[in-house]
Amino acid sequence: MLCLKSQKGFAVFYLTMLVMAVALGLTASVFALSASQQKIAQDAVRSSQAYYAAEAGAEDAIYRIKKMLDIPSEYSINVGQDIVNISVDSPNSNRRVVTAIASVNGAVRKTQITLSISAVNPEFFYGTQAGTLGVEMENNSRIEGIGGSAGNIYSNGSIFGAQGVVITGDAFVATGMLQDQTHTVYNSGQVFGQTNPVIDMAQSFKPSISEKLVKASVYIKKIGSPSNRTIRIMTDSAGSPSKAQLASATLSGSLVGTSYGWVDVVFPSPSSLVQDTVYWLVFDAAQDNNDYWSWGKDNEQGYGNGQAKYTQNWNSASPVWTTIAGDLDFKIFMGGQATSLNDVLVKGNASANTINNSKICGDAYYQTIDSGSLSFLNSPSSPCSSPLTPGTAHPASPDPPLQNMPLSDSNINQWEDDAEKGGVLSGDLVVAVSMSYGPKKIEGNLTVDGSKTLTLTGAIYVTGNINIGNGASVRCDASYGANSCILIADGWIHIENNGIFSGSGQAGSYVMLLSNSICDGSFPTGCTNHNAAIDLHNNAAGAVFYAGNGLIYLHNGVEVSELTGKKLHLENNAIVRYEQGLASANFSSGPGASWQIEDWQEIE
Repeated sequence: MLCLKSQKGFAVFYLTMLVMAVALGLTASVFALSASQQKIAQDAVRSSQAYYAAEAGAEDAIYRIKKMLDIPSEYSINVGQDIVNISVDSPNSNRRVVTAIASVNGAVRKTQITLSISAVNPEFFYGTQAGTLGVEMENNSRIEGIGGSAGNIYSNGSIFGAQGVVITGDAFVATGMLQDQTHTVYNSGQVFGQTNPVIDMAQSFKPSISEKLVKASVYIKKIGSPSNRTIRIMTDSAGSPSKAQLASATLSGSLVGTSYGWVDVVFPSPSSLVQDTVYWLVFDAAQDNNDYWSWGKDNEQGYGNGQAKYTQNWNSASPVWTTIAGDLDFKIFMGGQATSLNDVLVKGNASANTINNSKICGDAYYQTIDSGSLSFLNSPSSPCSSPLTPGTAHPASPDPPLQNMPLSDSNINQWEDDAEKGGVLSGDLVVAVSMSYGPKKIEGNLTVDGSKTLTLTGAIYVTGNINIGNGASVRCDASYGANSCILIADGWIHIENNGIFSGSGQAGSYVMLLSNSICDGSFPTGCTNHNAAIDLHNNAAGAVFYAGNGLIYLHNGVEVSELTGKKLHLENNAIVRYEQGLASANFSSGPGASWQIEDWQEIE
């Protein structure tokens, strides 16, 4: 009996010890798990603290870059109790790579941001380029290159010279044109080129005359940085584009901004179209999730002579075209208008539909030429450069194709948007003391008083007029480096005597003065005394003048580096002396407004 009681007592003791051991084990496990979870939580907190510290460091660098503050290639800042190490790499003047590293009690996070500056590289290949209203050159005016090199001119309208007028390079007068089919109602956008099957877009139209299609315009913007694409003119096949291409041209991605704007496409080998026949304007895109396009359209389908469609690949074996709800915004221009070159000594080659009373030292390409100009070709005299080699006549030559203007409306819209990002000034600005300014939109007029200096630290967009006083100076801030800066006006720009213009101080940097005015010499209301978009009274080396919708007027003896306008007028002895570096000039909105975040990612 005693033995049985002893055995029962031992069993109870053993069971108790076992329960206690299990309880202690469970307690230890819970404690270990809790400690582990607490460590994980602490690590997560430290990691989050490091991440937000790195983000703060990166944002500090971005702020300094955007505000053009001094920023070393490597520096550190305190974020709370932590230190963030920041490095700024500058692969080129238009790009910055910011790396921020933060460590909090052993937790390390690293952020990297790439910023790029919006810049356009317009093709200023000609000392003078004119739009459809052409060029007027008074006595002894000249177009030449710097240092005695050739100065060329390309005009989409006729050139009229006078006694002593000289072009030291080549002269091209393009075929004339008339606007035909258009649809400009915009109330929506059609994204394409991003995801299948909405890749290639097409809009049909019917020309009202039988003539060559020389130019098209599309109302478009880009998302990301899509590359150059091809625009095609196709015939119709059962209500969709056929695969029979009549003409093609390249749409330059650099002419398309991130805001909607009209972009021209000129067809170098235009094809003849037949009146009231259906044709298609086809945008040949490529699929890219990050870099694609949006075409302005009218959801109400207000264009009665056509429709819009898309397909995944127009050049596939059997493309399937799908109709969209709307008409795409476009313009079509037809050629056939005769243009001419008149009363000019051209020391290079000349190409125009008609050549009158001119001296051509090189070869001449034409449909019609007068006897005096033709006889000079056969026996060139002293105005031509030696050796005196007679030029060659090329009768029945096709007219030169239209030349795209170096900038598109889309580019200009982008610069205006960049200026507005720097803030808006309501009312006029008078620069009565030298100052740095920009980016800024000025809802009024801008006046720079005589002998004062305006330094552009970003794009300036003036909704009114600009007057640069006698002896005033406009220059780019040194932060532009090799880039160029921009001053834009919706109204006229008037340059008085002895104005001074300069870039940043580095070679290849210029000031661009750009007017959107429609003052073209035909006396519209609200223009200057010469009815010009830009009126120049003084020499202006170091500046580029651009008036895509109006007239640029050069007074007696004025000398400039480059002119581009819808119409140009050179008074007696005015000179355009082209600087060859302009062909590769990058025009940027300026670091203050146009630094855009291209990529933001954690790399560790």
